[in-house]
Amino acid sequence: MIFCISGLSTKNSYFRFKRGVMKYIIYFGIIILLLSGCAYSVYSNSLPHLKTIAISSFENKSGEFELEENIQDFLLNRFDKDGRLRVVTLAPDCILEGTIMDYSRKIDTYDETGIEEYAVKILFRLKFTDLTVNEIIWEKDSLILTEVYSENSEAAEFQSEEEAREAIYEKLFAEFMKNTLEQW
Repeated sequence: MIFCISGLSTKNSYFRFKRGVMKYIIYFGIIILLLSGCAYSVYSNSLPHLKTIAISSFENKSGEFELEENIQDFLLNRFDKDGRLRVVTLAPDCILEGTIMDYSRKIDTYDETGIEEYAVKILFRLKFTDLTVNEIIWEKDSLILTEVYSENSEAAEFQSEEEAREAIYEKLFAEFMKNTLEQW
């Protein structure tokens, strides 16, 4: 009789162990499902037939060396990260064309101790064409984007001209998306 009781005890602990493991497996599965739901995107695409894009090399009329290459690289990476349009070189559904009309870096604020902030301004001309129907979707002849930076203030959002440029490139991408794929 004692043997049976100890046998039951071993059997019960095995079932408790198995039930505990199953509970953790179920909890783990629920967590995985919840986390995969977090990957849901709220991006919209008002032009769902467009899947691929070509980004033409921007013409640089500003005289600022390699600016067009920096913008091209940024846009290629940003479109790749965004994922709504895949960048291709052959047979794209649409094309983004641009011209850098002007670039300036000017003193924005100063005091008796010297220059506090600089303003970086880039003037763009942009055209986005749907090649599947040969229609211009969006065209902007004069898009001015500006950012301010300070080399002397750690409180400033941007500490260098390069950081200010990157912020302008991000604004350029956001402006493009807002006026093309994100139209309601």
